[in-house]
Amino acid sequence: MIRMIKKNIITLILCITIFNNNLICKALNMQQAVKIAHKNKPSLKALKFATAASRANEKVAIAGYLPQISLSTTEQFASSAKGLQNSTTLQAQQLIYSFSGPERLKRIAKTETAIAELNERNHEDLIRNEVEISFLQTWLLQEKNKLIKTLKNTAIKTIKKSHHKDKLQLLGQNDVLKDSANYASQMANVYAYIDELSISQDQLEFLLGNAYNKGNKTTELSWNHNQEMQIKPLKYFYNLALKNRKEIRLKEKTIETHKEYQKYYKYNYLPEVSLTGQASRYDQAVSNNVGINLSWNLFDGSSNYRKSQQSNANQLKTMQEKESLIQQIKYETQRAYHSLMAYKKQLTAKDAEFKQAENEFSLAKLNFKIGIISKVDLDNSMYNFENTKFAWLTTKINTSIKESELLFTCGYPTGL
Repeated sequence: MIRMIKKNIITLILCITIFNNNLICKALNMQQAVKIAHKNKPSLKALKFATAASRANEKVAIAGYLPQISLSTTEQFASSAKGLQNSTTLQAQQLIYSFSGPERLKRIAKTETAIAELNERNHEDLIRNEVEISFLQTWLLQEKNKLIKTLKNTAIKTIKKSHHKDKLQLLGQNDVLKDSANYASQMANVYAYIDELSISQDQLEFLLGNAYNKGNKTTELSWNHNQEMQIKPLKYFYNLALKNRKEIRLKEKTIETHKEYQKYYKYNYLPEVSLTGQASRYDQAVSNNVGINLSWNLFDGSSNYRKSQQSNANQLKTMQEKESLIQQIKYETQRAYHSLMAYKKQLTAKDAEFKQAENEFSLAKLNFKIGIISKVDLDNSMYNFENTKFAWLTTKINTSIKESELLFTCGYPTGL
């Protein structure tokens, strides 16, 4: 029984340890990074509050159809009476119908809410694009760590070999100086890498709005570099961009808002009908009145007419802005598409170079095993292989960045 309890306790401790290690060592992928940024970005939170305010404004607009009740009381002196005289009035008004009333204001408020929501979604796309590019660049630098370690190890061994030959007087003074210069250059690349990685990690941390480094540990990034986007004809991406870009929807909703304002100002010249009631008490006298009120704006100095003209001009202006935006989006899509295709071609060439370098490194390992080359030569071959691999990864990352830019240009359509 005691042995079984001990076994269960040990199993429990192992499970807790494994669980905690998974929490600590779990890598961060790109989708998780984007979600964290969306959750923590203050500018996006501000737009969410703006959307909530617009939704509340819809309820404010429709409240005009609810009864409006007010109570007023007055204490005053009158020459015909002694002391203070009290006057209390209860007024109520119920709108029956207004052409420019709550329903029209609610339509305006709904279009403004749609604009606020589109601003929010458009900002989410901007954040996603920034995070994805920063994520890929930081991931590449983390992968470069293997190359830097190989470079540092190779540089140290090479300079030691050079010093050893120099002691044996197997090298001339110029060769020693040349090896020392190469060593200094290689170590400068090592130190520069440390700063470059720190800058990239700081940028990603800023975009995430969250601590990237936990204690003394840096969060590892996880990215599947085997994923590739399916390339279709340019016209397909044109149509996606015109369909999904939030900026175009924003212009359309803005045009709709201007149209609603035009109607609102024009309808201000039409009558408004409401039911009114009043109950008053003054100096012990009580009076009650109920009636229908007709309000008609016959002339206001053409104020609403001018405002309607202003909304019409703003509508025409926004329509032209929309056409200009469509042309710009077409150009952006074309540029992103052709840039991606250019990197795709470069990646094909890098694939062949990487396979060749991999084969040469395999031959070097075989030659070292049978004693044809030294350990330093093997390390140099390893560095050449890692360097070629990193060049291939760099092209791979640049291609993925161009894919992300094309998707951003297309408004991040689903299914791609």
